[in-house]
Amino acid sequence: MSAKSKRKASKAGPVLPDSEKDFQNGGGELGDNNGRSPETPLVNDRVMEAMNKGFAEINLKLEQIIGGQSDLAERVSSQERQTTEHSEVIKTLVNRIDELEQYSRKDDLIVSGLEIMHVSFSRAVTMDRAPDHHDNAPTHELETLEDKVVEFLNSHGITVHTDQIYLCHTLRGRVKEKKSLIIMRLVSRKAKLFILRNSSKLKGTNVYINEHLTKKNSDIARAARVLRKQGKVQSTWVRNCTVFVKTLAGSEDARILAIRQLTDLDEFSKNI
Repeated sequence: MSAKSKRKASKAGPVLPDSEKDFQNGGGELGDNNGRSPETPLVNDRVMEAMNKGFAEINLKLEQIIGGQSDLAERVSSQERQTTEHSEVIKTLVNRIDELEQYSRKDDLIVSGLEIMHVSFSRAVTMDRAPDHHDNAPTHELETLEDKVVEFLNSHGITVHTDQIYLCHTLRGRVKEKKSLIIMRLVSRKAKLFILRNSSKLKGTNVYINEHLTKKNSDIARAARVLRKQGKVQSTWVRNCTVFVKTLAGSEDARILAIRQLTDLDEFSKNI
C-alpha cells in the first residue's frame, strides 16, 4: 500500500470486520434494521392491546353512565308528570270540598257587631251570682240568643219570626264576648234572601249581616273589596255565596263577572 493510501485509510478510521459493521448499523444477530431488540415489537403490541382494552372499558362505562342518566332523566320527567297530575287532582278535590262546604252553608247568615250575651253564658253568670237567683232571674237574662237576634231585627224594621230560624249560635270559642259573630241558619232560602235584601236598614248600627262564606270565598270577597277601594272595579257583592264584580263604568267591556277562584281575580286585576 502506498503512503498516500495509508494516509487516507488512517483518516477514514480503522477497518472493521463485516460482523462489527453490521452490529453498528443495527443489523446482524444483535438487532434489527431499526436498532431495536427482537422483543420490542411484542412489548409494544401488548401495551397497545392493554390501552385499547382500557379505552374499551372506559367507553363501556361512559355508555352505562349516559344510559343511566337517560333513565334517570326519564324517571324524573315521569315523576314531574305524576306530580302535576296529582296537583291537579288535589286542586279539583279541594275545590269540590269547598263547594260542598259552601253548599252546607247556603241557608246561613253571619250577624256581626251585635252586642249580646249567649244564653248559656248569661245563665252561668246568673247561677254564679246566686244559685237560687235562677228561678227569679229577669226575663232578658233568660232569653235565648235566637230571641235576642229576632228582637233586634224586628226593632229595625226587618220582620223575622223565631219559627223561621232553624238554629242560632255564636262561633265556638267566642261565647263570652259581647260582640261575638252569630251564625243564624234559616229554614228557607226565601227567609234568608228577605233578611239580606233588608239588611241596609241596619245602616248606622254597626251591625252587619252577610252570607256565611267559606275561607276561600271570604278571601275572594276581601280581595274584590280591595279592588273596589283601589278604583279598579265599579262594585262588588255576594249573591248565593258567589262573589261578583262589576267592571268600571264607561269601559267598552264593562260587564258583571262571577269570581270563583282567587287566581281569576288576580289575573283580572293584572289586565286592568
